[in-house]
Amino acid sequence: MKSRENRPYAGYRRLTVGLGVLSFVLLISACSEPTQQYETPKALCGVEVPTDVLDPLLPEGEVVSERSEAASGVKRCYVSVDDKVALSTSIEWYEAETPIAEIASKTIGVDPGDKVTPDKRYSYSGKGGAGLIRCEDSSTIDKDVDGDLYATVRVGGDSVDASVALKMVQAYTTAVPAAGDCEVDL
Repeated sequence: MKSRENRPYAGYRRLTVGLGVLSFVLLISACSEPTQQYETPKALCGVEVPTDVLDPLLPEGEVVSERSEAASGVKRCYVSVDDKVALSTSIEWYEAETPIAEIASKTIGVDPGDKVTPDKRYSYSGKGGAGLIRCEDSSTIDKDVDGDLYATVRVGGDSVDASVALKMVQAYTTAVPAAGDCEVDL
């Protein structure tokens, strides 16, 4: 039988263990809270992209911003989180029938050996990819242009799952015509 002299220490021990467990639970819950304090953009420089497709490609942070540049038939968009480029896209003209692997080879961080979809419209990897843009309204394209319009997506920072990058390349590529970017003078 236990003596009564040890009872105060048993209560103290339970209190100490209880406080330790509570501290651990609070620490774990604080660490697991997402630190993404910005709202995921609904468009990238005017090209609408579903937020559920874009969100997995953007890092945690406080502020998201975008900047676009257009020159010599190329339109670029840079999406930054806390002033660090997290994603970049481009819309640009290439000679007609240029293989998608060649387009990929000209995109920083994308490799000509990347995966290509069976229809050969998209090239992709964990760092991004390229896609052939299909403009429905050919009247918006100058008749003197003998080329194809391509979109590229490049993920900044660490690689992501290639299937996630492919979803982004497909979403961006198919959204370009609706944004009015099927024009010669980007």
